[in-house]
Amino acid sequence: MKRCPNPDCRSEFFFGDAKTHCPFCHSVLVQDTAPAASPRVSLPLSPLVSPPQAQAEPVFMQHGRGGITCTGRVLELDHQAVFYSRAHKLFNALVRREPYQFAHQTLEYTVRVEPITDEVPSEVTDFCLYGNCLGRIQIGDEVRIRAKEQGGHRVVKSIYNLATGSEVKPGLQLSATAIWLTLGLLAALLAALACTVVYLFRSGVVAAFLLALLAACMPLFIMLIGFWILFRSVFPNRRRRR
Repeated sequence: MKRCPNPDCRSEFFFGDAKTHCPFCHSVLVQDTAPAASPRVSLPLSPLVSPPQAQAEPVFMQHGRGGITCTGRVLELDHQAVFYSRAHKLFNALVRREPYQFAHQTLEYTVRVEPITDEVPSEVTDFCLYGNCLGRIQIGDEVRIRAKEQGGHRVVKSIYNLATGSEVKPGLQLSATAIWLTLGLLAALLAALACTVVYLFRSGVVAAFLLALLAACMPLFIMLIGFWILFRSVFPNRRRRR
C-alpha cells in the first residue's frame, strides 16, 4: 500500500501499488507497511434538536351548551331532493323539527363523518343538512361541524371545511324553533283577547256600550222610517189592472 508523504496534503487515504502520484497534491507516493489509523471525521457541533412530537388527534365529538362540535373526515355524502306542499313542510317543521325551506323543493343531505386518524376508525356518526349548501364539501375533506339535537337527529348549523378553509352554511330557511315561538305568540295573543272580551261582558261594559250605541242610532232609524213612509205616501205603487 502507498500513501502521500506530503504533510500539508493531510491525505490519510491509502492507494494501491499501481498508483504513483497523489491525486490531491501530485506528490510521489511512498510505500507504507504500517496501516494508518482509520480517519476520523470531525463534525461541527450542532444544537440539541428535540425529536418531533406526534400531533394529538383532534377530539371527535364535543357536547356543549351551544350544541355539538364534531371534527372529522367526510366518509359519505348523500343527497335527496323531494317536492312537498306547504302544509307538508309545515307539518315536518312542527312534528319532525325540520327547518321550513322556502324553495319549491326540499333538499336533504346526510353527511357521515369519521374521526381523523391513520388507524381504522372506531366510530362514525351522521348529520342532517337541510337546504342549499352555500359552499362545497367532498368525500375525504376534513371538516368541523356545528350542529344541534332536534327530533332525534343532528341538524347542521354550519360546516367549516378544514381542507379549503371555507365555511358551508344552509340556504334561506326558517327554523322549527322560530315557527313554534311564532305560533306560541299568536296563541297567547288570542287567549289574551278572549279573556278581555269575557271580562268586558262580565263587567257590563259591552252592554253599556251597546245601549249607548242604540240610543245614538235610534233617532237616525226613526228619521229613516219617517222618510220611507213619506216617500211611499207620495209615490204609491201602481198595480196593473186586469
